[in-house]
Amino acid sequence: MTIKLVATDMDGTFLTDEKTFDKPRFQKVYDYMLQNDIQFVSASGNQYDQLRNFFKDFPETLFVAENGALVGSHNEVFRSDIFSNNLKMRVIDLLNSLDDIQVIMCGEKSAYILNSSTPEFIKTSTFYFPTIKMVDDFKTVDDGVLKFSCNCPDDETELYMQKLADLIGPEVAIPTSGHGDIDVVRADVNKAYGLEYLANKLNIKPEEMCAFGDGGNDLEMLRYVGHSVAMENGSPIVLETAKYQTINNNQQGVIAHLEEVFGI
Repeated sequence: MTIKLVATDMDGTFLTDEKTFDKPRFQKVYDYMLQNDIQFVSASGNQYDQLRNFFKDFPETLFVAENGALVGSHNEVFRSDIFSNNLKMRVIDLLNSLDDIQVIMCGEKSAYILNSSTPEFIKTSTFYFPTIKMVDDFKTVDDGVLKFSCNCPDDETELYMQKLADLIGPEVAIPTSGHGDIDVVRADVNKAYGLEYLANKLNIKPEEMCAFGDGGNDLEMLRYVGHSVAMENGSPIVLETAKYQTINNNQQGVIAHLEEVFGI
C-alpha cells in the first residue's frame, strides 16, 4: 500500500509525557516524506497556535486542530467550523451550572478562560493554549466558537461525558483524550472530518493515509484511514480499533513505526 499522508495525534502519541519529541530523528523521517510527496499532518485536540509552535521547524506540516474544527497550514486557515450562537449559549449555560467542571472556550481568534478558574487550571491552560484571554463571562466574548475544552475529576470522566451528552443532546459529540479532559464539539466534527477535507483538497484517498492515536478522540480518524496505528499506551478501544500497534509515546513510537514502514 502506498502512503501519501501521515496524521498523528499529539499528547500520548507523538509527544513524550514531557511534551517533547526527538527532532533530529524526526527530521530524517520528515525529509523522506517531503522527498516522496507524503504529507505530514498534526491532528490534535490542541489549539492551532500551539501545534504551529511544536512544528515551527517543519514548515510544510498541515494541521487538523481543535479535534477537527479547524484545518490549516502554517500560513493559512483552510476551514473552521463553529457553533451556532444558539447552541453556544445553551452549552455555556449548562457548563456554568456544573460545579466540578472547569472550562476553556476555544475560539477562532483565541481561547478564553474564566477569571474564576483555579490558579492550577489557569497555569495548565496557558501551556496548551498559548493564545488565551481571561474573561469574566463567556457570553460577552465576540468570537466564533470551535469547541469547549472541559476538565472534570479524573475518575468521573465517563460519568461527565454521559451527563453532558444527555443534557446538551445530539447536536454535540463528547470525545475525551483521558485524564479528566473532555471536549464538547459539534456532532459532525472530529479528526476524520478534518482528514476528509484534506483528502478532497489534496486528492488523497483514505486508504492512502496513515494515522496514529492513543485516545477516544482518535477513533474516527483511525477508522477512516487505511493504515491505522495504536500506541502501546493507548486505551483498550484504540488498541482494538487500529490495524497495527507501535511502541509507546515515550519511546517515540510514531517515529519508530514510520522508520520501519519507510525503510529509513
